[in-house]
Amino acid sequence: MTHATTAATARTGGAGWTAVAEAYRDTFAPLCAGTIPAVLRAAALRGEDARRARVLDAGAGTGRLTAALLSTGAAVSAVDPDEAMLALAAETAPDAQLGRAALPHLPYAAASFDVTVANFVVNHVADPRAGLRELARVTRRGGRVVVTIWPSGHNTQSRLWAEVLEASGARDVPATRLPAALDFPRTVDGLSGLLKGAGLRQVASGTLRWTHRTTPDALWRGADAGIGGIGTTLRAQTAAVRARMKLEHDRCVRSLTHAGELVLPTTAILAVGTRS
Repeated sequence: MTHATTAATARTGGAGWTAVAEAYRDTFAPLCAGTIPAVLRAAALRGEDARRARVLDAGAGTGRLTAALLSTGAAVSAVDPDEAMLALAAETAPDAQLGRAALPHLPYAAASFDVTVANFVVNHVADPRAGLRELARVTRRGGRVVVTIWPSGHNTQSRLWAEVLEASGARDVPATRLPAALDFPRTVDGLSGLLKGAGLRQVASGTLRWTHRTTPDALWRGADAGIGGIGTTLRAQTAAVRARMKLEHDRCVRSLTHAGELVLPTTAILAVGTRS
């Protein structure tokens, strides 16, 4: 997905959400798609088992993971809280059963699915533990729940943007954080703990690493559309500072760009558990 907090942030920036969803599809969605092969492996959708499986993609965003799940032969339902995202998902995954909903309130009976997945969703909901409990609720006994999150700490992209902010003299906008009682460590152990706390067993988790390949223009376009924390920060600047940020962005990406392609080493955390 989808970054649920990104949607609200983008709306408050004043841009039409349809335009933001399209920018997300072209910029951040390919980044989030880097986990799809690992999610499919963790979901264990193979052969006849896949063709009989009922799967939920919670927080489907533009539908890239939804389409990949459909390719296994499974019957796939997908939900997202944003109508514009769902419209794009309908184009990407026309055979999925789409609905508008968000964690922790899913419109399904208990044990409705053999597999539930949430790709970069749980770390953006207001109550992550309630979100995991809801994923577990709609999964049948013996079924699988697969979740990914972005880890805490710095990565190549965050360091790049930090350099842009410092060099341009931009005013940083602190990220909105959950109350301590609701938050969880954005680590391998922290995500494992969420799944175990939701009653899942045989929990396995680990770090995923891949190289995200994009373009300097796509990286800037996502931020300029108000997507993510850097998008919030960019929208908070004056026009003059935004112009300086663009110049510094163009300078900073040069060392990471080869033949017009921006190369960004990327990490995420994946955890999978079985419904008791």
